[in-house]
Amino acid sequence: MRPRSTRITGLIAADTLGVDPRYILQTRKSTGYYKVPSLKGVWHRGPFGHDGSTATLEDWLDPARIKPDYVPTGFKGYDGKTRSVPGHMFGLRLSLAERKELIAFLNTL
Repeated sequence: MRPRSTRITGLIAADTLGVDPRYILQTRKSTGYYKVPSLKGVWHRGPFGHDGSTATLEDWLDPARIKPDYVPTGFKGYDGKTRSVPGHMFGLRLSLAERKELIAFLNTL
């Protein structure tokens, strides 16, 4: 049974955590919620990754980026050598055609 503080809105469950509401507007406050950026305009917001290692969506979805001999297309690192660019694995197992379709879709947003 759901606690009374939980309500369903569409496909998103809105749970009340019992924290000060002002913390939701501030980052790094451990409220349990994530501030997920919109995908609108994602095609022009590169570089991607937490350190900007990949310059484009094509590079971010390239399965070669997780290999140790990958040459980053964005931030190269302090030594400028080859290195893997770890991150979310979504999209790396798509076929080339599927990756192109996904990128084409993201470019329309």
